[in-house]
Amino acid sequence: MSPPASDAPPQTALTSRAEVPLFRVRNLSRVFKTGDGETAALRRVSLDIAEGECTLLAGSNGSGKTLLMRCLAGLLSPSSGDIFYRGVPLPLVKDLHRRVGLLFQDPDSQIVGETVGEDIAFGPGNMGLSKAVVRERTESAVRAFGLQDKRDIPPRLLSGGEKRRLAAAGIAAMGCETVIMDEPFANLDYPGVLSVLSVIQSMKDEGKTLVILTHELEKVLALAGRLVILHRGTIQDDGKPEAVLERLRDEWGVRDPRQSYARAKDCSWLGA
Repeated sequence: MSPPASDAPPQTALTSRAEVPLFRVRNLSRVFKTGDGETAALRRVSLDIAEGECTLLAGSNGSGKTLLMRCLAGLLSPSSGDIFYRGVPLPLVKDLHRRVGLLFQDPDSQIVGETVGEDIAFGPGNMGLSKAVVRERTESAVRAFGLQDKRDIPPRLLSGGEKRRLAAAGIAAMGCETVIMDEPFANLDYPGVLSVLSVIQSMKDEGKTLVILTHELEKVLALAGRLVILHRGTIQDDGKPEAVLERLRDEWGVRDPRQSYARAKDCSWLGA
């Protein structure tokens, strides 16, 4: 489990992976005002995320997964607590959006280009890069994500899995070192799931830091080195997948994927 809040680092400059975790979250809470007062959606969440780690964040709907994702990406400010990125308080990190990429549950919400190629080029094109570099990055991402034959078609004609590949390609073209995925298998058929899993495997092979929010552990658990359970805004368990599965409780709303697979390392639809 994560160390206490007193371990939060005092650094004011980005530091290397050997010195501090990529992300350090300490006592993070997010409170919303309601008609009856206040509701705590995240409650004193503390965890570290190491660079190059593939972490699954599991929990039922309403557990706080998406809120935590938005806080890590700097899209939502916590009510209390701290987030550090490479030892620097998150509000002080410059160009966080170039370092941390998000794949939303609904890929249509982040597709802006008239064609697949234009959409991939949009991110790097807004980073002040030369046209030659933008073109190079776009071509590289098109090839890496298998979208060569889709380059000139409108994104609306893509399947669900292809749209998620497109969103991932845009993040790759921007050079994001960390990718956070929110329910990446939602509403996908079998080929779509395989398409997204191949993207996850590719990003893992490149050494990117991955945080995957999902309740569909049977599809992807084998690719993760860590499983974190979030329930009612608090972390209930955190550790190696096999160990966490042994401690699952029904009230957490997370299904044990070993009902269909013998071991956690078998839980993947890739190669099934």
